[in-house]
Amino acid sequence: MNRGYAGYYKGFYLRSSYEYAYAIYLDYHKVNWTYEAKTFDIGYKIYKPDFFIFDQNGSLSKIVEIKSRNREAKKCARMALERIKTLHGIDSELISYEELLNLYEYLPFTLNSVITKWIKSKDTTINKSLSGSLNGHFNIKHSPATKRKIGEHTKQLWNSNSRAKQRMLDGLKKSGLSQKGKIKTPREKRRCLICNSEFITLVSSPKKFCNKVCAGKSAIQNATNIYVNKRKVLHGEIKQFIVEWSIANSSLVLSTPLNKVSTTISSMLDQIENSFGVKDLRVISKAVFEVDRGRKELLLFMKSVCNEKIC
Repeated sequence: MNRGYAGYYKGFYLRSSYEYAYAIYLDYHKVNWTYEAKTFDIGYKIYKPDFFIFDQNGSLSKIVEIKSRNREAKKCARMALERIKTLHGIDSELISYEELLNLYEYLPFTLNSVITKWIKSKDTTINKSLSGSLNGHFNIKHSPATKRKIGEHTKQLWNSNSRAKQRMLDGLKKSGLSQKGKIKTPREKRRCLICNSEFITLVSSPKKFCNKVCAGKSAIQNATNIYVNKRKVLHGEIKQFIVEWSIANSSLVLSTPLNKVSTTISSMLDQIENSFGVKDLRVISKAVFEVDRGRKELLLFMKSVCNEKIC
């Protein structure tokens, strides 16, 4: 949908690749335009259209709303534009991907190339809440009236039992603040146990890694170590069982020719499967030799065990 790629173009903070593509189209045809210049009270909400198009005399000729291919979003936008037409007498147009394709049909560059350029630009980001200069509210100060409205709304949330209040409380706890402006828990610098990068966290936090990637690597490493240790114990138990079985059945083991291995050890393999859940002869061979050496080598090992016992 390309809706997440927001960024600046000609001083305007555009919120989608389609908006950028339409701005490029207007500039190519040298059309005078501005972006989100005015809001309209359409009765059921306050609406701010995307583009304001002006004629050669500088008079507003129409407004243009850019939407994704989402049908419900386009339906709501059409209703709002029709309401603006009724209340304010301003012509409007709704443009989405299909309309952009038609507009770009006779241009010397493609719609896809323009969108790709926007997505790869250093001035865009897929995260609308990004901090810094790529954020749409960067360096923009609220008016006194807006500050009052925000303050009143915030007070209402703190006095309520809503989910929004719970999210604010969770945010304060996570940041170490018991109340706004009051630090409850001090912070400290630590070194990541995986990459050795320095990070800052609450002194009471059990955090040992700088991010989720390093935490995941640590979890994989721990799981691997646990598996390897369990496998060593299991292999040791299997090898010990083979030694004891060979001694208990020394006559059978010593009299078995190398071309009759399967017949001789079939009973032992059944007991290993029942006791340890292992039936693959390659795994059993690794338990004895740490590598798979095959049936004949296993039988020779069992014979050597019996001979040592006899001696």
